[in-house]
Amino acid sequence: MIKLLVRTDEPLAAIGLKVLFQFSPDISLDAVVSATPELLGEISPRKPDVILLGANGGIDTGLLTVLRRQAPASKVILWVPEITAEQAYQAIDCGVRGILRKNVPPDDILACVRKVHEGDLCVEKTFTDVFLKGQAIQISRRESELITLVTQGLKNKEIAEAMWLTEGTVKVYLSNLFKKLRAKDRVELALFGMRNAQTAANASVPYRGSRVLLRAPAEPMHRPAPFWGATIVANTQANLTEEVL
Repeated sequence: MIKLLVRTDEPLAAIGLKVLFQFSPDISLDAVVSATPELLGEISPRKPDVILLGANGGIDTGLLTVLRRQAPASKVILWVPEITAEQAYQAIDCGVRGILRKNVPPDDILACVRKVHEGDLCVEKTFTDVFLKGQAIQISRRESELITLVTQGLKNKEIAEAMWLTEGTVKVYLSNLFKKLRAKDRVELALFGMRNAQTAANASVPYRGSRVLLRAPAEPMHRPAPFWGATIVANTQANLTEEVL
């Protein structure tokens, strides 16, 4: 059972969320609070798996830092009316694992809670127009398509089906991308894809030998350790039974 803690200062939203999660078989809404001090006071006794953090203003990086320190095992989802792509990336860099607009359908809220609990990012595509600064590196359209699918939150099996590959081949491709882009795991690879979304989006159809340029980080990407739990087993021994990059 996923233990959920919610902060929202909107009474109608609080009522709606209580109704929504009341009928969820795998999510337990442990508490709904209306203020930050209440939120911080509930973390230690509740030990939530996921925190749905309602916000109507800007990104409170100070609060996000406190949550990361006080609740390192909890995954944070921002629930906001509007947010810029720059703010979205800033929030993710502070440890946020999901970002939802307040006008999303109820099923999307449920799906996002489950997704971040599993260790994935849950971020709208409209937030993915921030680019990395650094040296340009060359990757194939096949690699670019793979990055796009990882950014969309697909699992290895789903990626394999979408790209007509075996799961073993997908793991090998990912292992190679981790080394090339200096990403430690699939979450950092997803962040890379978000920052390069406009370029990666052009890779919807792979062509042998085609190349696209993405921006690689000048230094290895910083990652707040407690919030980056999703890892991928890079099986470098798997046989490449499909078309190589």
